[in-house]
Amino acid sequence: MTLAGLYRRALPSPPAIDFSSPEGKKIFTEALHDGNMEGFFKLISNFQTQSEPAFCGLASLAMVLNALAIDPCRIWKGNQLLIKYICHQLIKVLY
Repeated sequence: MTLAGLYRRALPSPPAIDFSSPEGKKIFTEALHDGNMEGFFKLISNFQTQSEPAFCGLASLAMVLNALAIDPCRIWKGNQLLIKYICHQLIKVLY
């Protein structure tokens, strides 16, 4: 007996559109042509998958900080407690 899972489940369309479908490619091409894809290229060039299920937030955070070219350990404006906290949490997990 096979249990239903999330793997290759059909997307609820609309609103979700498969990125590799003809319609997804058309939307991507239109956005590229209109100059609305700068954020995509910054993010995709720093894409990371999570190494553990509990690390999805860390993988997302690392992608965004890398895309924005922000060093989370550098204090650049006053006392940034959130950035300090994030930096210490990343160091604990990564090292």
